[in-house]
Amino acid sequence: MLVGGNRGLMLFRRPRRLNAAVSVIVISSLTSVVATCGIMGGGDGSRPATEGCATPGVTSTQVTLGTAFDDTGIGAGTFAAFRAGIDARLGVANDNGGVNGRKVVYDWEDTRSDPSSTQDAVRELVETKGVFGIIQGSQRSLTAVGSADYAEEHGIPVVGPSMDESWPDHPNMISWFYAQSARSSVSTWGAFALSQGATRAAILGLALNPGAATYQAQLQASMDSAGIPVVLNPDVTVGATSFNRLAQELKAANVDTITGAVSPEVLAQVMPAVRAAGLQLKLVLTPTGYDPALLQQLGPQLAGTTIYIDFAPFELNLPAHQRFISALARYTPETSPPQQQSAVWGWISADLYLRGLRDSGECPTRKGFVNALRAVHDYDAGGLLSSKVDFATNVGQLSTCYQFVQISQDGREFIPLNPSRRCGTVVSRSR
Repeated sequence: MLVGGNRGLMLFRRPRRLNAAVSVIVISSLTSVVATCGIMGGGDGSRPATEGCATPGVTSTQVTLGTAFDDTGIGAGTFAAFRAGIDARLGVANDNGGVNGRKVVYDWEDTRSDPSSTQDAVRELVETKGVFGIIQGSQRSLTAVGSADYAEEHGIPVVGPSMDESWPDHPNMISWFYAQSARSSVSTWGAFALSQGATRAAILGLALNPGAATYQAQLQASMDSAGIPVVLNPDVTVGATSFNRLAQELKAANVDTITGAVSPEVLAQVMPAVRAAGLQLKLVLTPTGYDPALLQQLGPQLAGTTIYIDFAPFELNLPAHQRFISALARYTPETSPPQQQSAVWGWISADLYLRGLRDSGECPTRKGFVNALRAVHDYDAGGLLSSKVDFATNVGQLSTCYQFVQISQDGREFIPLNPSRRCGTVVSRSR
């Protein structure tokens, strides 16, 4: 562990996580992880580090990144294992020589699920701690208080899962997927719902959440493209909504499909109320909740829910999954189970940084890093992603391909649908 400063310059400090008693099964040895590291975009230690690089965060022996993520607040559950994925990916790379002879480490700040705290965190990392760039893991908008503008003005590369509409407007912010688009949607969700027999849908939203409203509009456009009428758009306020009353409204509207930008914790209150009301649903569709630890807490309540994700589900047991699980078992053994969505996001974010550092040369610059990643046309995170990403053309583009898994009827496991991977086309949406 490297320690320095108020928060501490850390490589292996662990993130918070959900309590679970699931044992980590090491599918392959660390040797196989290290052997494949070069394929995944980092860990090439064959070239010596260049002396005298003037880029902030870069020395002859080390590159220091900054991680700004929701460690506390409403987004903390979504990013509970985010740093575990980062630690594991950097651990593999550093044990294999780092990148161009440099070890890659990071400092971190808590964004507290709050836009103003996000701005403070990014400024602290850049101005006080002098990091090379930012790994971002936050649910709330960067744009609201200017953090995205700040990072662009200072040429700071930002990498991570794109969770709001600020990302497409800032060329220094790079993601392998975009959760929101102001201009478009995809037919994939509507086509899938139609294949499950959906005829009347309700899209749940979160009150006073602009991001949820954007996502609702995307779902509306997708359902429209499949000819599925959306008959209800109720907003849910955690701690205030009467879920029994909501269930009665859904039943009165003859809803057979529920979707929306609601958390698993909210769905865990909706679903029992719906069952108690005697409403027979054909589909409950959500973008979050793919986490084995969550099943231990909420599995029975969420039974039958279908989740779509942007990476191949672990149940397929691909070589990329084996490398990932083996690395987390080695570098973050307390993260149990390792197969968590936020851990995958952290792993891919770190992998992207390693790829950009490697491709930007022996004396990396921030501008060179962005240009290097934008020149990658076939990125798939070593086989984790559902399809290859072209960073020259993917800016602001929603993925048209997703993997669909269903929580079993006993709430104990995830079952990939057959086929689990479904693709569609881009469709326009109203703002």
